Amino acid sequence: MFQKPNGSHNLTRSLPVLLSLVFFFSFRAQTTEFSQDSAYAILTRIVVEIGPRPMGSPAEREALQFAVDKFMEYGCQQSYVMPMTVAGTVNTTSGIAVGVLPGKTNRIIVIGGHIDSSDPEVPGANDDASGVACVIEVARVLAKRQHESTILFACWGGEEQGLRGSKHFVKNFDGIDSVVLMLQIDMADGAGVLLPDPEDGKRIAPRWLVEETYKMFYDELRYAGLAYDAHIANLNVMFGGFYGSDHVAFLERGIPAIDFTSDVDYPIHTPQDNLANFTPSGLKRTGDLIVKLVERFDAGVPSQVSDMYMILQVGERPLFLDYWMLWSFVGISVLMGVGVFARTRKRRVVVEGAPKVKWSGFKVVLFVLFVQTCAWSSESLVGLIRGYRFPWVNNFGGFFFLGILFGLIGLWMVLQLVNPESSVKSLAGRLRLSSDPFTFARVAIILFLVAVLLMSLAGPRSGIYPAAGLFFFSVAILVRNPVAKLVFIAASPYAMYRLLFGDSIGLFQRLLSENTTHGFLRGGLYEAGFVVLYSIISLPFVFGFVAVYRDSGVDLLWLKKFSNKLGLIGVSVVTLGTIVCLLGSSVYDERWYNNVHVDQRITAGSDSSTITLRGSEYFAGLELNMDGRDTVLPPGDNVFEFKVSDPLASSRSAVRATDSLTSRDEVDSLVHQFRRVEIR
Repeated sequence: MFQKPNGSHNLTRSLPVLLSLVFFFSFRAQTTEFSQDSAYAILTRIVVEIGPRPMGSPAEREALQFAVDKFMEYGCQQSYVMPMTVAGTVNTTSGIAVGVLPGKTNRIIVIGGHIDSSDPEVPGANDDASGVACVIEVARVLAKRQHESTILFACWGGEEQGLRGSKHFVKNFDGIDSVVLMLQIDMADGAGVLLPDPEDGKRIAPRWLVEETYKMFYDELRYAGLAYDAHIANLNVMFGGFYGSDHVAFLERGIPAIDFTSDVDYPIHTPQDNLANFTPSGLKRTGDLIVKLVERFDAGVPSQVSDMYMILQVGERPLFLDYWMLWSFVGISVLMGVGVFARTRKRRVVVEGAPKVKWSGFKVVLFVLFVQTCAWSSESLVGLIRGYRFPWVNNFGGFFFLGILFGLIGLWMVLQLVNPESSVKSLAGRLRLSSDPFTFARVAIILFLVAVLLMSLAGPRSGIYPAAGLFFFSVAILVRNPVAKLVFIAASPYAMYRLLFGDSIGLFQRLLSENTTHGFLRGGLYEAGFVVLYSIISLPFVFGFVAVYRDSGVDLLWLKKFSNKLGLIGVSVVTLGTIVCLLGSSVYDERWYNNVHVDQRITAGSDSSTITLRGSEYFAGLELNMDGRDTVLPPGDNVFEFKVSDPLASSRSAVRATDSLTSRDEVDSLVHQFRRVEIR
């Protein structure tokens, strides 16, 4: 009869087996998990050893071959560069690095990131060597596993020149009809949130892909910081897709696709997009998410390939609003606005013999222009004191607050002009406003309706912004409680505010600051354009507030109390304190600094060469060394032009000039060096 061994003897005999199993599974976990260190090593190789990789450059070709070699090293059975000799109307030597892990089926999941950088001076660490590093490391992880689907890894060339690599791939890849899902990684920095982008400005990925993304990120991986920016996405839709990544070409083809981008408050498209400013933790965060999504959809994807909806993120979950819901809200808002128009007109009280106030609407427009001018002039004042054209580059939030304070000072001045009890009674009598709510309500409603009509031409996702303003204004008029009126009229501009000042506004403002507009008049027109634009946008909300204020019969927002001397003293003290703080803060740092562009023109057959320096900032503190001579650049200008008699000498001088420019902030000011040769 078989005798069962005792427990001690059994444990002794089993111990080697248990240790072997523990070692095996530990080793397996180490070799199949996404490694941040491995991805960072790849990132370093691309950014430091290969360097900037503009489309068609030798560096881009070297990076493409490096990716191919890594795909082959990590176990891809096919690895090659798909050539792109012609992309659109551009002749190029670019291409796409492709690695293929065959699965049990021909169903294909594409994982991509673009390997090019925007300019010859831009290392492109975040945008998008980080995405490529993730793609290559994900290839290493997935090569250790068995798959139902075939996994194709792609490092696109030419993304910065109009998504040329991905468009070329979608058009020319033989197996494109077998692609069922595309996952794009375009920036994987870890300093901020991770932004999912399932859109191309016209189409949007099916909601099952978005739902699973949030589920994997929050529930499975337990990460924090997946944040969908609905407002910048809606702006993208409004303008037909002014930004996007390589997933766009797949969405246009009808293939479900989503892009993952790290927080855009990062100096992309500048030389500061380097390893020193990169936070490596984002590599693992994004890489883990991609691996999880591949695991989820390896066995197949739902049949729905597109959808029509808008996303609002509530906490850690996406809320999907179908287009019929958005159109219904727009329709309800319009009906409410028409109803309020009729009601306020019916409730008008005309007092016989009372003096009639004329031009109230015109006066409000003037007041709005004045307040907006005050708000926008705040940055110019600080810039004038410090000697900068764009003093807000490194402190956007602080200058935004300063603009509000200057706007309040402008409002205080306006209140003096419309208050009959003010010290400027002669002007107050002429500039006072009508006490009839309908005078302002009708203008507000007409402006709201025009805005709803115009913005709805781009679709319901655009139309809901003025519709939301009209809706809350209408409710503020209809309710009788003053506190409720204040709450609803304050909510009226919120949606439009979020559209105009979304999470990405800092990046767009900073990139805008790189312009080299020259001359006082042009600079003034530049600022005046913003004053007029934002005045037009704010008009319906201002008219709406005045209507509600007159309709309430009470001093909403305590404007009468604010209009006394104490109100001015209080806001002035806060304003001065803010200015002092801003004067003491740095304007530029290692992430954002001022640029100098060099433009050299050599005329064939001529003995002269013209070199033009254009700065985004004034030249104060910059020195130029040319032919062994030092020249201090004019401090109050941002354009400097000079001629050299010997064109060859000028060429050498231009290089030495750019190399020896020094900055008052002890940061190299050079960003671009352009060479333009004109043959006449």
